[in-house]
Amino acid sequence: MASFASVAQAPLDIRVALVIGNATYRNVPPLANSVNDARAMTLVLRKLGFKVIDVIDGDRTSMTQAIGRMQADLKGQQAVAMLYYAGHGLQLDWRNYMVPVDANIDKAEDVPKQTVDIEQVIKSFKDANTRMNIIVLDACRDNPFAGSASAKGLAQLDAPPGTYLAFATAPGNVAEDGDETTGNGLFTQFLLKELQRPAKIEEVFKRVRLQVRQKSQGRQIPWDSSSLEDEFSFNDGEKFKFTAEDYQREVAEAKARQERLKREAEAALEREKQLAQLREQERLKRVEAQRIAEQKSRERAEEEARQREQQLALAAEAERKKALAAQEALARSQAEETKRLKDLELARIQAEQEAQRKKLSAEAAREQQFAQEKADWDRIKDSKNPEDFYAFLLKYPTGFISEQATFAIEYLQKSKTTPQKDRNGLVQQTGKARLNVGDEFHFRVSTQGVAEPRVSKTVISAVRDNYVFVDGNLTTPYRTIDGGVIRIKSPRGDVTFDPPRTDLPGGEFVIGKQWTSRTVMTLPDGRQIQVEASTKVVGFEEITVPAGKFNAFKLEMTQRMADGRLFNSVSYWVDPNWGLSLRVARVFYLRPDGSPGNYKELQELVYAKYGGN
Repeated sequence: MASFASVAQAPLDIRVALVIGNATYRNVPPLANSVNDARAMTLVLRKLGFKVIDVIDGDRTSMTQAIGRMQADLKGQQAVAMLYYAGHGLQLDWRNYMVPVDANIDKAEDVPKQTVDIEQVIKSFKDANTRMNIIVLDACRDNPFAGSASAKGLAQLDAPPGTYLAFATAPGNVAEDGDETTGNGLFTQFLLKELQRPAKIEEVFKRVRLQVRQKSQGRQIPWDSSSLEDEFSFNDGEKFKFTAEDYQREVAEAKARQERLKREAEAALEREKQLAQLREQERLKRVEAQRIAEQKSRERAEEEARQREQQLALAAEAERKKALAAQEALARSQAEETKRLKDLELARIQAEQEAQRKKLSAEAAREQQFAQEKADWDRIKDSKNPEDFYAFLLKYPTGFISEQATFAIEYLQKSKTTPQKDRNGLVQQTGKARLNVGDEFHFRVSTQGVAEPRVSKTVISAVRDNYVFVDGNLTTPYRTIDGGVIRIKSPRGDVTFDPPRTDLPGGEFVIGKQWTSRTVMTLPDGRQIQVEASTKVVGFEEITVPAGKFNAFKLEMTQRMADGRLFNSVSYWVDPNWGLSLRVARVFYLRPDGSPGNYKELQELVYAKYGGN
């Protein structure tokens, strides 16, 4: 990757970062990699056009002074501000704190006095009138100060306006610090790689999340929350060009590394062989010494030969271990290089595809992207292997079918993190089927222009593999187990969706989360129309419907036809553990067949029997 030194003055290109890495704590054991993480992050961010203020092993004074310098640099610049912190962190009463190296915390009252409040950093950025804030916290290590905290890890936060929050692991959980051989913590190891890849910020952190989850086998799952309105890329693909020469150089360097490791392994084996030969020679000398007539000479010769033999045996064992270590290093290197080269090849292909799409009209490009994604999805959608869905999401982290692929991973490879209560007391269990046999739902549907509301009743008859069947119909799926819509009933006949329409996120409901999905809608007369939906989780509130009072997430969706015409806008309220909405308020601007609509519809839950209740 080429690097650039100057910072352009285009929108979102005035970039200032504060990077803090704390490892050498004075009152608790040191951390292995947080300083390495911070130094590596400083280098990469400078390549990406950031002015970086860095603090290594900062006490509270130096950290607060650096925040002050940062605020002064940001003042009036309408800049992108970034905080990256690696070190100990803790939560207290739903606030998160960075722990300086001089902290000596015995009780909860010490926390605000001896640490640095993350929200105060965000406030200092906002006071400087920043345009965008990015907060990255690799601060969830197993914490020796945790006895003074409210709970493990960091507390869940909703991103303030114009802010992207990224945690190394889920709230209330701890992250892996890595070891000395890796050089970086698990989260930062992948973040450093993805920052240099041309991609939007959401794609960067989704790929990091996937790779950390995959590498840790679900023990660590990064978490993020966003309220960004503007698009942003650390690397927009213009200043950092990916070329064939770059790829060839990477291939050559990988081969050179493997050849070096191979030579080291062979040299260690040869040294072991030579030492074995010398050892045999000494054994023969000892046998000869035993023939020496004079007792003292014989004993001395035997002892000397025995000592030499022992020394050579120790040396041979050391060389054997070196040879084994070299062979293991070679195997690891070959596996890592194979994966890295696959990543590079994928990046090259995606760059070529993106370049081709830029030559097309906006809609033609999106249709081409959807066709490619759907073809890949159709090949794996019924797979039972989570690796298939990891590969799909690494290729399409923010694609049209990404939420369904996310749920597939959650369902097939259960998270090993511990779900925590959020501020509303809600614990979300991800990876569970949202619809189960015996579930029953009754809805009252009021349509503008229709005198009497109708009642819609649905009973889950069967669940097979990933599909849900209702009302005794065991041939045509109704939904997917994550709540994706396959078929809906209409007065004119069934309307179907392929891939299933994605109304719900694949993982946790997080305020600010948004995604775009696309599906082929087949009307009762056989006509097919592509419909694209943009969905966002906008709040959490108490609602009252005929079935009772519920606490629910509010989502907003707009659906457009492929030609850009607005089809409808929808507000709906969902309990995250249910596969159906409690209330749905729709405004139709077009009818499903494309004719003018301009009418409203309200659907409310009247009765539910869910999970046997």
